[in-house]
Amino acid sequence: MALVSVGYSFDSIETRMNHKHTKQRLWLLPIVLALLMSAQALESQTQRQDTLRISIAQAVSQALQESEEIAAARAMVDQAASQITQATSAALPQLTGNLTYNRAIKTIFDGIDFGMPPGDSAEGGESPFEDLPFGRPNTYMASLQLSQLLFAGGTVGAARRIARHFRNAAEDRYLEAESELTLQVRLAYLNAVAAQSLNEIAIQSRQVSEAHLRQVESFYQAGTSSEFDLLRAQVDLENRDPAVVQTANAAELALLELKRLVNIPADQPVVLTTREGPGMIEVDEDMLAPLVEQRPALNAARENVLMREAAITAYGGQRFPSLRLTGNLGFQGFPSSVTPPGFNDWRQDWWIALGVNWTIFSGLRISGEVAQARAELDQAEAEEAQLQEGLEVALAAAMAEYRMARAQIEARQQTEVLAERALELADARFANGLSTQLEVSDAQLLLDEARVNRVQAMYDYIRALAQLERLSGGRLELLRFP
Repeated sequence: MALVSVGYSFDSIETRMNHKHTKQRLWLLPIVLALLMSAQALESQTQRQDTLRISIAQAVSQALQESEEIAAARAMVDQAASQITQATSAALPQLTGNLTYNRAIKTIFDGIDFGMPPGDSAEGGESPFEDLPFGRPNTYMASLQLSQLLFAGGTVGAARRIARHFRNAAEDRYLEAESELTLQVRLAYLNAVAAQSLNEIAIQSRQVSEAHLRQVESFYQAGTSSEFDLLRAQVDLENRDPAVVQTANAAELALLELKRLVNIPADQPVVLTTREGPGMIEVDEDMLAPLVEQRPALNAARENVLMREAAITAYGGQRFPSLRLTGNLGFQGFPSSVTPPGFNDWRQDWWIALGVNWTIFSGLRISGEVAQARAELDQAEAEEAQLQEGLEVALAAAMAEYRMARAQIEARQQTEVLAERALELADARFANGLSTQLEVSDAQLLLDEARVNRVQAMYDYIRALAQLERLSGGRLELLRFP
């Protein structure tokens, strides 16, 4: 009995202790919940802070700064500039220096008896060639050589012209790459804005259909509307869900394409701040045509033609002799130890030479190179003419698209106003029992179509302006966003 009593006491004590710890944990529960809510609020605030708000100008600027294509074009310009320096170096004097130390281990002069009487030498028994380089164990040789090309048949000047034309063409291609990337980013940005606008139209249309369904339900319960009207309003609401999903997906894909061009992480939240398009702009084709003639791509093609012409001169100049003037200043020292000789112990050797080098017969190599250069010139001229014709056709097509898009905007805006008024009248007629649900649905469908057409017309208009600005090489600013 005592054991049972003691065991019961221990169980009671343990139970009370468990209750006590449970109460303590219950007191901690509100604190833990508060910490979790604070962490969630901080995370939400961080996500809101990480949301990137970007305008169309900022998108273009960021793309130009981080684009690999622009970096490659810029590197090509630097490379072309270095080629000018290399070509110019051939026309400048060339100064080279050389220093050599020679340690003779064994020579053919070792052990030779020159047969000189002891009295006939300043040192007695020494060789008469003591001050000459023959058989000396330590020899230092230093030289400075100056060379100047006097005549090379025009190859040096032609090489410099080739390098300059190549640099000019690289700069034009760099400007062309900037214009092309600017166009791509702008169109991607505007496409994303248009896709979001279409999604907003779809959502708004669904909200209107949902409100209309509630109205029909109230009329049906009051007995003033038929079951057919109720079913049609329900079907009309359900039919608008796919459009909401499709436009949302299209807006997401368009935004991902913009992020790719601007180098924004795919999971980065982005808000497009440029929502309004430019106003109506009058484009003067007579003013635009000369700018198209100075398009960087066309200038690069012209520089390519000039470069091929200079290449013919460079290859043909190899038939002429080259004349070069060379001067040499040499020093020699023969110390008895490894230590270099003193300043007055060096022997000097000065000379100057005028050399002529002439390739009399090259095995028809020069003729083949000149023929190849002429063929490349013909190809470059054909490419220039083709590009110029293509730009003229592109200008005419872009102007036609611009006129059509502008006319569509004016028509679409008026159509949207009429469609909104038609929907108002249809709602009023249905509320007064003068029409059916079918008439309201048709009016809503016409309004949605008018809004979509208006957004598409605005996008086509802005795209036409962007194409015209692109044709001018960026010299004519047409897209001015607020």
